[in-house]
Amino acid sequence: MIKPNKEAVSKYKSDIAFSKAISKAFIQELKNLLLRKSRRLLPFDDVKEKLELWYVRALGLKSVPLDSIVGSQGRYRNFTRHFLPLDENLRNRWKLIETAVESGRDLPPVELYKVCNAYFVKDGHHRVSVAKSKNMVAIEAKVFEYDCDLSLDDKTDIEQIAILETYHRFLKETGLKKTRNPQLHLTVLGGYPILMEHIQRHRFYLAKKEKKDINIKEAAISWFDNIYSPMKDLIQKNGIISRFPHRTETDFYIWITKYKHLVFQDVFEPEKAMTTIESYAKIFSNPFRKFRGKFRKYLGIVKY
Repeated sequence: MIKPNKEAVSKYKSDIAFSKAISKAFIQELKNLLLRKSRRLLPFDDVKEKLELWYVRALGLKSVPLDSIVGSQGRYRNFTRHFLPLDENLRNRWKLIETAVESGRDLPPVELYKVCNAYFVKDGHHRVSVAKSKNMVAIEAKVFEYDCDLSLDDKTDIEQIAILETYHRFLKETGLKKTRNPQLHLTVLGGYPILMEHIQRHRFYLAKKEKKDINIKEAAISWFDNIYSPMKDLIQKNGIISRFPHRTETDFYIWITKYKHLVFQDVFEPEKAMTTIESYAKIFSNPFRKFRGKFRKYLGIVKY
């Protein structure tokens, strides 16, 4: 009886493993399409440009959680968000890596860019893909970290990058990152121009009151200290945020001020604000309203 060649068996097993991975990728992509979810790898070059990431330093060898790798430099179209292969042309290289891992051979560390708590593959896409397919938890990597004034993690997607881009510009123009280090996080695109409009209105009020020119950074500090922060405290006190766990205080600040065109451009009035917050919470906590909101989000027509 002829025994099968070990190398041939190994190649066959790696071929089966790739076929399973690419089939799983197809099912995953179809599911995301039906659920209208954009869960693709983030393109590092676009993220770098949008968030103005310029300063990088080498951190050396690190053990990096695989789930924290969210993007790629140059190959973001070849793999799913979970680094399953999408292209049949990846088969040969993928099989070589899979065979090497199965045989216990040491492979060089991958190279990753770190931005906040998210990582992007610079080199070693196939190694990451094979490691993910084997349900490994972490991978050894040479890490290069970029300074960033925002927050990225494993849940960040393309839509959130667009939101973060406008947030970065907002912080840069207002100077609030240096003076107050605010946590003005939004979950829907289009909110930061609204905040800037509020600051500009407050700026005109201050200029009229003090009879002198007020620059945008001075107005931003006054708005944050005297209008936004007190409003945020009332929102937290009301407890509405607990009924919408995927939203933020800044979301509610915008929604509530738009609800009855309530913009405190001059001075903050706690009693008036609390009355509006309570009214908003009562109406929009209604189960039907919440369902309609989720449905509108699913259809992609959520707007401020």
